[in-house]
Amino acid sequence: MNRYKQIVLASGLVATLASSALALTSMASAADTKAPNDTKMSSDMKMPQSVADYTAAAAKYDQEAAELDSVAKRHAEMAALYRSRAIPGSKQQTAYFTLANHCEKLAESYRKAAAEARMTAQSHRDMGKTGA
Repeated sequence: MNRYKQIVLASGLVATLASSALALTSMASAADTKAPNDTKMSSDMKMPQSVADYTAAAAKYDQEAAELDSVAKRHAEMAALYRSRAIPGSKQQTAYFTLANHCEKLAESYRKAAAEARMTAQSHRDMGKTGA
């Protein structure tokens, strides 16, 4: 009976590996295929032409920065909550620290994205002034 269990387990492992390899191959081939217009901007994208267009674009990036700052704050708060729940020596301590580290990394990433959005907004305001 022990030999039968080994055969069943080995068969399951082989099937899992085969399906994983097939899935990876499918994903790789899907990533390699490009639509003919991938290098062109979509038709709904328009470059700002006037001071009003640049001002509107800047406002959109300012709004995006505010939203990203809000998400960053939320993740920072979650990180603090996870850290506060980590009782030294408990079984969950490692899990809470892992979650806290994850949230801190996300918060930092969102803060950086918000800073970039603010810089982009300022660039649009500057271009609007020069009439670029």
